[in-house]
Amino acid sequence: SSFFTFMHRTPLNNKKHLFTIYNNVTNYVLVNETLTWPDARMYCREHHRDLASIRNQEENDNILQALKASGVAYAWIGLYRNPWAFWSDKSPSTFTNWKTGEPNNIIAEYCAAFNAVSGEWLDENCGNMVPFFCFKGEVTQTLSFF
Repeated sequence: SSFFTFMHRTPLNNKKHLFTIYNNVTNYVLVNETLTWPDARMYCREHHRDLASIRNQEENDNILQALKASGVAYAWIGLYRNPWAFWSDKSPSTFTNWKTGEPNNIIAEYCAAFNAVSGEWLDENCGNMVPFFCFKGEVTQTLSFF
């Protein structure tokens, strides 16, 4: 597999820690600070690109591995109800990994969270305070000449 995990802890304001995942297509950052979904999206857009979009099973598995390694139980991802068809960056959602019975929209659950135990997704109230994954964008290959 071309996936490898490069995890480093970088203190931000002495309370946030970043875990960065790189694979052959995308890279993500787990921000281990709890924010609401709208605040997490704002943070990702200011400091990275957006909340994470998960486009296939490999990316889902990579995020699951990072969550398990970090000890975080749940993390926001960029999917939201409108009607669960688009990611925060406006790209279409063509891959999903909902837990059985989800999304169930109990008590205004309009935002998606990633479960670190199962790797499945849940719809949650957007006002819940949860760590989150940011998407850093496409990884471009660079050539080095010696």
